[in-house]
Amino acid sequence: MAAAQPLSWQSIAARKQKEIYDAIPSAWIVDKSLLVGHNLTDLPKKCPHIMSKEELFITESRAVDILSRIRARKWTSYQVTLAFCKRAALAHQATNCLALIMFDSALEEAKKLDAYMEKHGKPIGPLHGLPISVKEHIYLANTPATSGLISWADAPSPHDALICKIFRQAGAVFHVKTTNPQTLMALETHSNLFGRTSNPFNTSLTSGGSSGGESALVAMRGSPLGIGTDIGGSIRGPSGFCGGWGLKASVARIPHSGLSGLHAGMENIIGCVGPMANSLADLRLFCSVALAKEPWDEEPSLIDIPWRNTTAADLPKRLRIGVMFNDCAVLPHPPITRALRHTVAKLRAAGHEIVEWNPQHHASLLSWINKAYFLDGGDEYKSTLLQESDPPVPIIQWLLDSEANTRHTIEETWTLNSTRDKLRTAFSLQWKEAGIDALLCPVNASCASAHDESKYWGYTAVFNATDLPGVVFPVTEVRETDTWEEGTVPVQGEKDAMYRKFWDEGGAGKYKDAPVNLQLVGKRLREERLLAVAEVVEGCLKEDKQSVQKVRNPVQKEEMVQSRL
Repeated sequence: MAAAQPLSWQSIAARKQKEIYDAIPSAWIVDKSLLVGHNLTDLPKKCPHIMSKEELFITESRAVDILSRIRARKWTSYQVTLAFCKRAALAHQATNCLALIMFDSALEEAKKLDAYMEKHGKPIGPLHGLPISVKEHIYLANTPATSGLISWADAPSPHDALICKIFRQAGAVFHVKTTNPQTLMALETHSNLFGRTSNPFNTSLTSGGSSGGESALVAMRGSPLGIGTDIGGSIRGPSGFCGGWGLKASVARIPHSGLSGLHAGMENIIGCVGPMANSLADLRLFCSVALAKEPWDEEPSLIDIPWRNTTAADLPKRLRIGVMFNDCAVLPHPPITRALRHTVAKLRAAGHEIVEWNPQHHASLLSWINKAYFLDGGDEYKSTLLQESDPPVPIIQWLLDSEANTRHTIEETWTLNSTRDKLRTAFSLQWKEAGIDALLCPVNASCASAHDESKYWGYTAVFNATDLPGVVFPVTEVRETDTWEEGTVPVQGEKDAMYRKFWDEGGAGKYKDAPVNLQLVGKRLREERLLAVAEVVEGCLKEDKQSVQKVRNPVQKEEMVQSRL
C-alpha cells in the first residue's frame, strides 16, 4: 500500500478555519449583508435577534463592574458568559479574530460557578464568572498553541500557563482563544493558518499584532479582559490600533511562563504577559489578581513585588511629564500629533509641567533590539517557513528580508548585551536628569496601519529594550481635517519617507474611523505608579472621552442602569 501523501498547508488551514466557524451556533450567524462596510463595531446592535439590550449592556460594562454585579447576585455567571459568547461570535464574523471557540465548556463552567455561589453564598474567587480571552500561543490546557504555524496546527498545550492557572483558580471562565500572526513576530495579525484579522473600526486596516485577535475582540466587546503578550509592542500596538487599554509591564513582574513560540529559551530580549481591556480599572484588576497568590514561588524568575494599591490620589498635585512628539526616525501621522498636542494642552491647563524629551538614545536602542530579535540571522524562522509547507505571509517575508540577515556568534551576543546595558544606563540617567514622572509619546507612527504596512515599531520596541512599563490609552479618532502641519520637519530617512507615503496615499480617508491612542511610559517595575499617572491623564481628557463613548456606544446606559440596579 502506498504511503499516504502529507496534507497540503492549504487543506490544513481550510480545516482549521472551518472548525472555528462551525463552532459558532447557527442561530448566531449573521446575514452577509450586515458585514458590508468598513466600520463593523455596531454589528451587535444590528442583531437584536441575537443580542438583547441587556446583553449589550452586560458586554459594554467594565470587568470590575461585571464582577460587582455577579457578587451582588444581579447577574449570573451563565448570563454574563452567554452574552460574551454571543458577542465574540459576532466579533469573529466581523474581523476573523478567533483561533479557538470554547463556548460549550465555558457555559458549563459558568453553571458550576453559579451552583457554587448558590450553595456557599460567596464567589469562588476575585474573578468569579468573568469571561477572559486568551491569546492563542499562551498555554491553556487541552487547547492548541500554534503561534500561527501550519506545522504546529494541532500542537496541544501541555498545561495551563501560570497566568491562566491563577485566573482559573480565581474563577475566570475561558471562552475563546484569539488569533496571532505567523511566528508571532509581526505588528499585524496574518497567517496561513488563521487568515487575516482586521480592525473593526476600519476593516481595510490591521488590528495590530501580535496580540491582534485580542485587540479586535476586546474592541468589539467580545471579551471584557484579554491576556496578551508583548516583546516589541504586541500588546500596546494592537490596543492602540483598536482604541483600547493595554499594559506592558517590566520583565519579571507578571507571570510569563507557559507560551509556545520560536526562539524558546532566548533571554537576550524577553517578552511580557499583560492585560488588554477597555478601562484602566480592568488593567489594575488583572495585575492585582495575577500577583495576589505570590506567583514567584511557582515562577522563580519573577521578582517578589506584591501589587501596590497606588492611585492618582497618592501622586503629587503637579506632575512633570516628558513628551516626545517625534523620535527623529519616523514622524507620526497627523492625527497622532493632534492627539499629543491636545493632551499636552489639557495637562498644562490642569497645572502639570510639560518638558520635551530628547530621543537621543532611541535610534541606538532600536538598532540593538532589532539585532536581538534575530541573533541566529532568522535561521529558525526560515527553516520553519518553507514555500511548500507554510510560505511566509507578506509581512513576515518583508521582515525576514529586511531585518533578519546577520547571524551572531556567542561572543558577539556578549558584546550586544554589554551595549544594551550601557544604553539602558544612559537612558535612565537622562530620565533622572529630566526629573519626569512619566513620558508621553505615540504608540506607533500610524494610528492603525493598512494591511501589510506595519513596518516600524520604534515607538514601542525601544521600551522593551529599556525594560520600562508602558500603558496605552484612547484619546480621539481620525478626523477628515487631519493633515500635515505647516512647517513639518524634513524627511528623516527611508522609513520616514515610507510612512509619509502611507499617509499621503489616501490621507485621513484611508484611516477613516480609526482610533487614536497615546502611550505613557514609566520607571522600571513601577507599574502601579504609571497607572496612577495614566489615571491623572485620563481625568484631564475625561470630557472628551465621554463624548467619544457616547458616539461608540449608543446603548442608553443610564436607562439600563436604573432598570437593572
